[in-house]
Amino acid sequence: MMNLVFLWALGAAQEPADVSIENLQAYIIPGPKELTWREIPWRPVFWDAVIEAQQKERPVLLWGMNGHPLACT
Repeated sequence: MMNLVFLWALGAAQEPADVSIENLQAYIIPGPKELTWREIPWRPVFWDAVIEAQQKERPVLLWGMNGHPLACT
């Protein structure tokens, strides 16, 4: 919460002017442009992705992480 207050104080985040439920939903719910990552054909097996990338002569992005994705460790 402290980070949001800090960003708001800097002017990076703006609160919606009208605080109706429809405006809050439009403010919070991501739009189509923010959901384009869902169109990427992710591969759960790395080696399958390597073979496909070699056939198509394209790079591979290996996303690795440690811990819970919401930082709840």
